[in-house]
Amino acid sequence: MKKFLLFFTAAVFALTPVSCDWFTDPDDPDGPENPDGPDEPDKPQEPTVYDISVQLQVDGAAFAQSGVDVELTDAAGTATYSQATDESGVASFKLLAGAYSASATYKTAAEGVRIVYNGANANIVVKEDGDKQFPIELQKVESKQIIIKELYFGGCTNPETNKGYTDDAYIIIYNNSDIEADASNIVFSFVGPYNGNGTNKYITDGKLLYEDLDWIPAYGAIWWFQTEVKIPAYSQVVVAIYGAVDHTQTVPTSVDLSNSAYYWMSNVGIAAYTNKKYVVAESIPTAQYLTCSPISQGNAWTMSNSSPAVYIGKMDAAAAEALSKNADAYDHTLGTSAAFNIAKFPKANVVDAVEAWSTANVAKSAIRFSADINTGYVAITNNKGYTVYRNVDKEATEALPENDGKIVYDYAGGTVDVEGTTDPSGIDAEASIAAGAHIIYSETNDTSKDFHQRKVASIKK
Repeated sequence: MKKFLLFFTAAVFALTPVSCDWFTDPDDPDGPENPDGPDEPDKPQEPTVYDISVQLQVDGAAFAQSGVDVELTDAAGTATYSQATDESGVASFKLLAGAYSASATYKTAAEGVRIVYNGANANIVVKEDGDKQFPIELQKVESKQIIIKELYFGGCTNPETNKGYTDDAYIIIYNNSDIEADASNIVFSFVGPYNGNGTNKYITDGKLLYEDLDWIPAYGAIWWFQTEVKIPAYSQVVVAIYGAVDHTQTVPTSVDLSNSAYYWMSNVGIAAYTNKKYVVAESIPTAQYLTCSPISQGNAWTMSNSSPAVYIGKMDAAAAEALSKNADAYDHTLGTSAAFNIAKFPKANVVDAVEAWSTANVAKSAIRFSADINTGYVAITNNKGYTVYRNVDKEATEALPENDGKIVYDYAGGTVDVEGTTDPSGIDAEASIAAGAHIIYSETNDTSKDFHQRKVASIKK
C-alpha cells in the first residue's frame, strides 16, 4: 500500500507544471530570464471625447450671429474653454464627460441705442447617452448709448456792459458706453412752447394732449448731420447752436466754440435764417455743418435762453427732411399762424431729453415732455454762465476696473452752495476724465435726477 501511494504521488508530481515559485536557484534568486522579455503593463484606456454644440437663441429661436465668444467652465472651475459662434450662432466644442456651465455676451449698437445680449446655461452635462446640443437663452437689454451730456443756453454777463450775452449756446452729446457709437442719424429738436412758463395749450385738465399719443412736438426745426459721425467709447461731440466762433474774444466770460472738432447748426443754404447770431469760424470744416428744413416760421431756430425742453432722436436725413416739409401733417395746437407750425416727431425715435425751467419762474412752469419720454426738470439761472450738466452714475463708474485710482471726488462744480443743485455722486466728472477715467452718466429719464446746474461750462478751461 505504501508503494502505491508513493507511486501515485510521484505520478501527480510529474504531471503538474513547475512554478518558478516552487524552486529557486540559490545563485539566481530572481529566477531564469524570461526569453520573451518583460510583461507589458496594461495600457490605460483613452477617455472618450464628445462633440458638443452650443446654440445661442433669443425667445427660443436661433440667434444667428457669428463671432460671439461662448465660454464653458467645468464644474470644478479649473478649466475654461472658449469658441466663437459660426454664422448660425453655434459654437462647437470637444469635451470629456462631465458637468459644465456656459455663458455668452454680445454687444452692439444702433442709432443711439446700446444693445447687450447676455445669457448662461449652468446645466450642461456631457455623457455617452446624453444630449450633445445645448442652448444658451440670451436676454436682450437696451439702453441709451448716446445721451445729452450738457446743454449750455443761459448765457453769461458781459463784464464790460453788465448785460446778458446769449449768442454762445451749445449742446454736447456723449457716448455713454464702451463701444463706438454711430451718431450719423442723430437729430435735434425741442418741444413747444418756447419757454417752460409760457402758455401751454397742449395741457388740458393738467394732462398733455400727446401724453398717450405716439408723437411729441418738433418746434422750429429738426436738425441733422450731413456727414458720418462716429463717437468713440466714453467720448463726446460738441454742437454749436448759434455762433461757432470764439466768443471770449468779445465777451471774456463766454466760451470758445471755434474748435475745429466741433459741429455747427448752420444757416448756410437756409434762406429764411438771416439772424446774425448764426456765424461760424473758418476753423470748422463745412462737412461738420448740420442743416434743417424750417418747420415754424422765423429768421432762426432760436432756442429758449431761459427754459428749453430739448431732445435728440434717431432719424436719417431724408426722413427728417420729409417730416419737416409735410405741412399737411403739422399740428396747430399752439396757434394757427406759421410761427406755430409743429411737426409730429415719433416717440419711438426719441433717444434722450432734458427739460429746464427758469429759476425765477419755477412756480409758473409746466412739464412739456410726456412721462414716457422724460419727467422732472432742472432749474437754471440765466446770464450767470451756468450750464445744465449730467450727473455721474457713481456705482457704474466705480465698477469699471480701468478707473482704479483715476476717479476724482469732492466735486465742487455744482451750484448747491449758491442758488441751485449739484451732482449727488460727489464725483468730479471733468477732472476724472482729465485723469484718464471713463465716466458713465446717470440715465433715468428724469431730468431732476439726471442733471444739475453747474457753475462753469465744461468746455471752458
